[in-house]
Amino acid sequence: MWRGLVLVVIFINHVPGNLLEHLTMKNFGFSDSAEAFVFVSGLAVALAYFPKLNAGDWFGTARRCIRRAVKLYGVHLLLTLAALVMFGQAFLATGITELATNHGRDISFMEPARALAGLVLLSHQIGYFNILPLYILLMLVAIPLLMLAWVRPALALAISVAVYAWSRFADFGLPTWPVEGRWFFDPLGWQLLFTIGIVCGVVWRGRKLPFSPTLFGLSIAWLLASLIIVTNGFGQSPGLYDEARAWADLSKTDLGLGRMFHFLALAYVLSQMRVGEAILRLPGADKLTLMGRHGLAVFAIGSLASALGQILLAVSHGSPIVGVVYVVAGIVGLVAFASCLEWFSTARTQRAGARQSPVPGGASQRNGAGV
Repeated sequence: MWRGLVLVVIFINHVPGNLLEHLTMKNFGFSDSAEAFVFVSGLAVALAYFPKLNAGDWFGTARRCIRRAVKLYGVHLLLTLAALVMFGQAFLATGITELATNHGRDISFMEPARALAGLVLLSHQIGYFNILPLYILLMLVAIPLLMLAWVRPALALAISVAVYAWSRFADFGLPTWPVEGRWFFDPLGWQLLFTIGIVCGVVWRGRKLPFSPTLFGLSIAWLLASLIIVTNGFGQSPGLYDEARAWADLSKTDLGLGRMFHFLALAYVLSQMRVGEAILRLPGADKLTLMGRHGLAVFAIGSLASALGQILLAVSHGSPIVGVVYVVAGIVGLVAFASCLEWFSTARTQRAGARQSPVPGGASQRNGAGV
């Protein structure tokens, strides 16, 4: 459910300029959907792969992680190329220069050979299509992290903290090419939140997170402070948020501590207040679950839909009506897409079960359990 909700928020935020964007969490705190995406990804890795590793299937676990990374790599290449085609055709049709130049797209059209090489090497990433490269590397890093967590979760966390501290202290990050710079989501920093997700999935698998009044109070205090700062004191202190960037460590590229602690505080409060359980009882929560179950496919279609939304808003000069109508229709479309995937998946499973079912009077009658 949480993964489905994160996908909805990502879609909304990736159509910048629509009014619904003002309702997402980035407007009420230091962190946004990116932190939730990475943490939930780490949590899902632990829930899916650690039991197999714990059962002794080390090679199989590593193979699954590599296979997932390869699949993500292919999806990333296809999505980026498709987005460039969409923006390029939109520029030719409308003449709006920003469609071809914004968010690092200019070099893709000015120097396509170098840009394509950078795309293949993951060193060239266009805006709004730059989180999958991070996810690809995290899936590869998940192999040693799961093994370390199997030995001792604290060991995996300690090594992750050391890598994070070194990258921040040395101000080192993965470089981009052919455009000079750094990855927008630097893996050396963001791997810490991914590791925390894995450790949480390993340590608290099957049991609730313990309640600490002190930790809960500190979390609430940090969330309130963040809310006041991000809203510039609810509009009463202009410039407060800009001043806070200098001391609160809010860098998104290398996962500033202020952002990470805000998300962890939010996650802790939500878990203790059983917000997830409450959401699951609401109408439509099953649709979020469907979207989360088919997360990669929904993310891919949502990414292309968000690119189309950016084009439509550029053509309509940021019309608020166009933005809201398109985003709402897009969310409905993502739900319908996930429902179709679920239907096909269920039908395929039923057909496979029918092919494997025993003939009448065969094994099913000899098996007392009816299996």
